[in-house]
Amino acid sequence: MIGKIASRRGALALGLAATGAMAQETEAEFQPFTFAGTVVAREITGLSYETGGCIVSVSDSARRTGAAESGQLLVELDAQDAELALETARARVADLEAAVAEKQLAIDAAEANVDRRAQELAFVGKEFARNEQMFRRGLINESTMEGVESRMMNADFAADQAKETLASAISAKKRAEIALDIGQLDLQLQQVAHAALQLRAPYAGVLLGFAPNVGDCVSAGASAAQIYAPEKKSVEVFVRVDQLVAQQSSGVTIGAPVRIARINGQACGGSFTWIGTEADLEHQYVKSSIEVDEDCAAALYLNEAVEVETLPDPA
Repeated sequence: MIGKIASRRGALALGLAATGAMAQETEAEFQPFTFAGTVVAREITGLSYETGGCIVSVSDSARRTGAAESGQLLVELDAQDAELALETARARVADLEAAVAEKQLAIDAAEANVDRRAQELAFVGKEFARNEQMFRRGLINESTMEGVESRMMNADFAADQAKETLASAISAKKRAEIALDIGQLDLQLQQVAHAALQLRAPYAGVLLGFAPNVGDCVSAGASAAQIYAPEKKSVEVFVRVDQLVAQQSSGVTIGAPVRIARINGQACGGSFTWIGTEADLEHQYVKSSIEVDEDCAAALYLNEAVEVETLPDPA
């Protein structure tokens, strides 16, 4: 019994020793590599003028700091003609809205008239029925009956006319509504044209090449600047093909962590997000990209030279 226990303890000890040896071997297998890298913006957005015109104002803070907040007005073009067109479109829409309201009042009046004429026709119809019976019994003469028939015809004609007036009023309102829709569309177009005279930052970021001057005239599509988010940066590196072949042991895989070292000794974290599929024919380097952790990316300069070291995957 004692021998069996000793035997099991020995086997367990051998197993733990083997596991430790394997872990040491795995750790020993990892061979960190270092690469020279260049800091780049993860995404740069071009800012261009949507329409042509002459510059009447430029953001002082944007020119002074080279940065902008989301939605900040950067450049404004002369809007005199656009504002006149916009006010004209607004006034026309107001007139068209009033016309639609007026047509609705006409419909209300026509509907009331239809009801009134229908009641009159019903009343005269009853009168006609009574007088017709009286005429057959000889209680009224032909002249009286003809008068009742005339009133019946007039009431019927008035009822038909009231219905036609209502139909005409409804049709007129539909035409007025169509005109209003067209006016509102024109107003929207004028609003878009007016907004196009203002160049705004699409998001908070750093401006590149922003140097407009009041009085300059620009054309539609002309470049005004570029903008990028300072916290969204990447590091471009070139990895040798032989290092990629040994991916597991070098840490050069998608998602693998890295340490990004600056010349001043500061360091930042990151991870591989893209590894190219084509090697440089002469030097056998593959272009790759590392995403910098956002908590420290803003401190890095564009085009800054850094050193990248691969790290073992904590998983």
